[in-house]
Amino acid sequence: MFKVNKGIDRPPEVLGIRGMDFIYYLAGAAVGLLLLTCLLMFLFGIPAKIAFGGYIVLLLALYSVFARLSQQHGERGLNKQRGRERHPKVVLVRDSGVYRQLRHKPVGKA
Repeated sequence: MFKVNKGIDRPPEVLGIRGMDFIYYLAGAAVGLLLLTCLLMFLFGIPAKIAFGGYIVLLLALYSVFARLSQQHGERGLNKQRGRERHPKVVLVRDSGVYRQLRHKPVGKA
């Protein structure tokens, strides 16, 4: 059995992947690949050994990608990346009224 928790105040880690986002994505990818493998077997008549061999190879490749990303970015790496994408690259101020209000406001007084 896999040891999931390593103690209090430590993130869950499964097979070297830290953070629930990475674990959920890997589980979703495994289920999606399994459905794709079954679909290929039934629709195109691919032999089971070849189909499941491809499944294992693709799943190991996805695991290595997620393990590398987890190690590189940490347990909250995906949330940080999503947060960076939502920040504006440039803030445009087209009205100088903002600066006039700041200039006339006394500093330090409430």
